[in-house]
Amino acid sequence: MAGISSLGAGSGIFSSDLVDQLVNAERKPAELRLDRRESEAKTKISAFGALKSALEALQKPLDTLASSDGLKALAASSSNESVAKVNVDPSTANRGSYSVNVTQLAQAQSLASGSFADTDTTTVGTGTLTFTVNGVNTDVTVDGSNNTLQGLADSINDANAGLSAGIVDTGSGYRLVLSSDESGLDNAIQVSVADDDGNSTDASGLSQFAFDGTTLNLTETVAAKDALLEVNGISVSRSSNTVEDVVEGVRFDVQSTGSTTVKVERDPDEVAGRVQEFVDKFNALQDVIDKASGYNAESGVGGVLSGDSTVRNMERDLRTGLTTVPTGRENSSVRTLADLGIKTVPSTGKLEFDAEVFKVKLGEDPQAVTALFSEQGGVDGIAGKIDTTIESYLASDGAISGRTGGLNTALEEIQDQRNRLELRMETYRERLVSQFSAADSLISQLNSTGNYISQQLAAMAPQQSNGNQQ
Repeated sequence: MAGISSLGAGSGIFSSDLVDQLVNAERKPAELRLDRRESEAKTKISAFGALKSALEALQKPLDTLASSDGLKALAASSSNESVAKVNVDPSTANRGSYSVNVTQLAQAQSLASGSFADTDTTTVGTGTLTFTVNGVNTDVTVDGSNNTLQGLADSINDANAGLSAGIVDTGSGYRLVLSSDESGLDNAIQVSVADDDGNSTDASGLSQFAFDGTTLNLTETVAAKDALLEVNGISVSRSSNTVEDVVEGVRFDVQSTGSTTVKVERDPDEVAGRVQEFVDKFNALQDVIDKASGYNAESGVGGVLSGDSTVRNMERDLRTGLTTVPTGRENSSVRTLADLGIKTVPSTGKLEFDAEVFKVKLGEDPQAVTALFSEQGGVDGIAGKIDTTIESYLASDGAISGRTGGLNTALEEIQDQRNRLELRMETYRERLVSQFSAADSLISQLNSTGNYISQQLAAMAPQQSNGNQQ
């Protein structure tokens, strides 16, 4: 680029500031147009992003309602929770009433040894103890490194044999206590001994810990028991007080012996809550649409997506999904969302939900309510249809991606135009500098010529004055 520091050297008329002002004046209109186009494209991309997020948020409650289990929400209750509490899995459970009579609680077995004078000096013998719990055998070797009561307890706990070992101070001595990790008869403990003293059944040495069904040198302080109960008159036994798989989707947590009645019933409040979530998410989407494409009568300004065909088509398709009667439901007692207390507010386009009307309809004909929302016989309900519509707009080749991609391409073109503008302005600057430099040089020459003529005229003036005197 030609230097501009010399401008004004001959005339004082041209300067670098003047060049900057002319370049900026040339650049400004084009720059403003590009700024306006860039801002508009970015604002539209942001609006489509907000629209996409609102559609994705709406899909969650729709996915729930589109499933036949979505309106199956169940709640379980126990008439006597001191006997048994109850939990229900709504996805697998069914409505029903169950009489539960608990006759025995499950409990874990405990065994205790004889008394020892201390925990860490008196030897207990050497050899091998084999613990059998729920069909699994675990060997524990006892030798000079661990043949005390504390050493034996530590080795048993390190073996992960399905039981734990502890030491109880009775006040007159110390006893080793073995306890099953789990309750039930299957988790009862058996202890077989290979005593280094050659006798594995007597009450001395390591054999004093034998408890194998024949040799019982340990004392059973708590017997292993299964939980015993009757469910609707059917006898049930489980190793745990958590009783599952007796009634599909229902878990009984047994607390004590006695009787209770367990009921599994539809929870209308829970179901209404799921529908309310759908209504809320739809209304949130409507807010986004209104902000992006609505018209403000007071300001006379429309939203950034006002008149956009993608938004118009999407609104139309969603409205169609809300109002269409699913195939096969033409003669049903529940044909449309309006039958369930879900109505459109004309002035805003939002949905209004009367939960009480919905719960009454749900109680009267739960199958019809479910069929309106979810797939039945291969035919989508309203929730499925709307979800499919949304997915078509959110897909990688859908309308929103297409519009966003076009806007991003526009931003790239705008940046290219900015780059070309800068190149053009550099060329323009160089041309101005060249022109101004030439003009400045010419003015400088003219000034020099003028000065020379002035000097010559001044020199001639005295001569003329002397000639006149003669």
